[in-house]
Amino acid sequence: MWAEKSREQLELLRNRPLTDADWLAVLIDGVWLTRELCVVVAVGIDIEGNKRVLDFEQGVSENVTVVSALVERLALRGVKVAAGRRLLVLRDGSQAIDTAARRQWPDAVIQECLVHAHSNVRDKVRRRDRADLDLRFKALREAQGRQAGEEAFDELLDFVSESNAAAGLALKARRDVLLAFHRLEVPATLNITFLSTNLIENVLRNWREATGNVKRWNEKEDMVPRWMASGLLWAEAGFRKIRHAEDLPRLATALALSTPSSAPAIAVASSCVTSASAGQLEACISTTK
Repeated sequence: MWAEKSREQLELLRNRPLTDADWLAVLIDGVWLTRELCVVVAVGIDIEGNKRVLDFEQGVSENVTVVSALVERLALRGVKVAAGRRLLVLRDGSQAIDTAARRQWPDAVIQECLVHAHSNVRDKVRRRDRADLDLRFKALREAQGRQAGEEAFDELLDFVSESNAAAGLALKARRDVLLAFHRLEVPATLNITFLSTNLIENVLRNWREATGNVKRWNEKEDMVPRWMASGLLWAEAGFRKIRHAEDLPRLATALALSTPSSAPAIAVASSCVTSASAGQLEACISTTK
């Protein structure tokens, strides 16, 4: 009876339409069942603040092939970027997720989890510096907008570099993915949701509660997908809207694809044409480019 019911749950999760929502963000993370069995899960957030488990993919690790199979199936099922808008993708430090997401959604805004970044850096600094490090990461998580985010990151980077030069260089290399959300210039009320992967990690934690009695996973049959679907749908039953969902339209506006700004170049070129001689025009246009 359980096998039959769980197959119904799997069919429900895999076949329900995903075209009925205006998706703003997708969170992707993996959960390990054994040392050689990993399942990558995707959770979506729509413009109204509703959360939904989208799909999952089973593999031997959280590699590019597995994640690519997941995101390609999401696109086929209807998780598409609205016309003229980018998708926000939240991930931990996984480069496989970054690569697969950029292949499927080239214009996507990729935000790396600040909580994971904090944990990684914390392990690399001296114990006596950790309290100050915590305060600087807290300031970064609470900063609103590009300028405040850049300033908080610079202060954090200076502090880490003084404590551990190698950790500072590694942190500097991740600047763009750690500040991607700040650069959207949206209210800081949304930081708690979109600056970490806590949301999907809570889903996976609840999934483990529902499947905690499983001691052996049979990969030769459909046991893994049946239990994944049933546990994820059970976790989804407790979903509520994200906090401050009323600010999501501003996020949607910030994710709009902006056309390359040609106004400054046009203005300069116009000035050149009116003030330069015919012989100088070619050089002026070259300078503008």
